[in-house]
Amino acid sequence: MIKALPVAIIVLILRWILHYGFDVNGLMSFSDATSVLTGATVIVGLMLAGVVADYTESEKLPSAIGGSLLAINSLANAALATKGVDTAFIRPRVAQVADTINDWFYGRVGDDQIQVAQAMVSELIIDVEKEGGGAHYLARLLATASELGAALQRVMVIRNTMFIQAGYALMKILVGIVLVLFVLVDFPSESAQWLVIGALSLAYTYLLLLVRDLDNPFGYGEHDGRGSGADVDLAPFTRAYRELNA
Repeated sequence: MIKALPVAIIVLILRWILHYGFDVNGLMSFSDATSVLTGATVIVGLMLAGVVADYTESEKLPSAIGGSLLAINSLANAALATKGVDTAFIRPRVAQVADTINDWFYGRVGDDQIQVAQAMVSELIIDVEKEGGGAHYLARLLATASELGAALQRVMVIRNTMFIQAGYALMKILVGIVLVLFVLVDFPSESAQWLVIGALSLAYTYLLLLVRDLDNPFGYGEHDGRGSGADVDLAPFTRAYRELNA
């Protein structure tokens, strides 16, 4: 909203300069611009629907990652519980994996460290097998590690891939044209024009910024670590991270 507000103010200032400073009127009526407004609304709606679909899936991923880490810790301990083996080595190693993932979420390490974290999980499973872990638990460990890897890879794809770049280009062009039209058009009501034009300029700019923000719902490290209001809730992973590091 803070980023969108100056754009709406600039549109209103330019409109006042054109219509009252230079007395330029009659270029276009508001009704003539409705077809462009409709087109811009349609493309913004389509882009918003697309990123919201990815966002809905993204909301499930922190829970899947946190749950997988806790499951790996529990299964590894259970696999050796009846073998008389000291299992103290398990939790610190799973916690190290969680540390790497947490740093990755906040942008402190790159994507290459996710491959390292997955390799650490594989090494842990191998060590559990060497200590005599049961085949049943080992199979479940492998399946859980695979689910963890799939969730991490999905987060990586969503973070690094923009949703239909051609759609973004078209959306920017149409919103830009709409803002220019708001400066040029004659409005039927003298008193309502400032409120309507200002509100519509703010709304279109806000939606453009919202679509871009929703396209990466894992931007926790952006804005000096403050993230964004459009980021998905990381609480399920954070709880697992704290439990493993307790």
